[in-house]
Amino acid sequence: MRDLTSTLLTAQKEASRTPFVKVEAKNRIAGVVRLDWSRFYDGSEDDYFHTLTMPGDGSIIRVRVTLPSDARKLYWQRVADPGPSSDFSGWTYTGQYNCIAVAAASLGSEVSIFWINSSKEVRRIKSTDYGASWGSPELIDYSATTAFNGLAATYKPNGDLAIFFADQATLYVKKHIGGNWQAKSAWDKTTGNLSSVAVVYDDDWNILVTGTDTAGDYRLWSLIYGRWWRCCFRHLVRPEGTSGSPLGW
Repeated sequence: MRDLTSTLLTAQKEASRTPFVKVEAKNRIAGVVRLDWSRFYDGSEDDYFHTLTMPGDGSIIRVRVTLPSDARKLYWQRVADPGPSSDFSGWTYTGQYNCIAVAAASLGSEVSIFWINSSKEVRRIKSTDYGASWGSPELIDYSATTAFNGLAATYKPNGDLAIFFADQATLYVKKHIGGNWQAKSAWDKTTGNLSSVAVVYDDDWNILVTGTDTAGDYRLWSLIYGRWWRCCFRHLVRPEGTSGSPLGW
């Protein structure tokens, strides 16, 4: 129970018995302005795997995969000057199909699109002109299985690149350093099956991973990857009513 404030106590003693309540609505969450999103486009594309990135010229590169009934085809789109009057309806088919996961990343004029297909191939196409034109697909590695549920990629400011993909209970990283692909490596953490992964570079690769722990409870973790897998596998979110401890060293 809460006590009435002094102003409410005073109002309670007024002759008028009709209460007046002043409500102020502020567009903030924890003191931070909440952004109001505007819809630029309402297309007929199916809701399925997709990603986007913004190269250094301010354009948008959007990538999507069609439904399994349409062979999981891979499409890309470049919008040179995104805004309310831009055309977001045009898509270019890459000729790639049976794509199970997709990710995109960019740095300056370089743009990379990654995907993993049903043959467990990890592939990339690259553009060096802000996504205006693309090179041929390159095979860069293989996944252990086709039971993966997450693929993410990002550049370092120096041009190095890393992709992360979640294959069942294992998170893999594959780096591109000094123009050469390195051997992929797996993390040393223990979880249940993973469901997704996201990454951004800020001094190191900062990763968010979703999935279940060994008890089957749903989790969201944060992880920092640098020269090695660091021991900061932190539990961020656990659904209300579930039990168990965060994983870590």
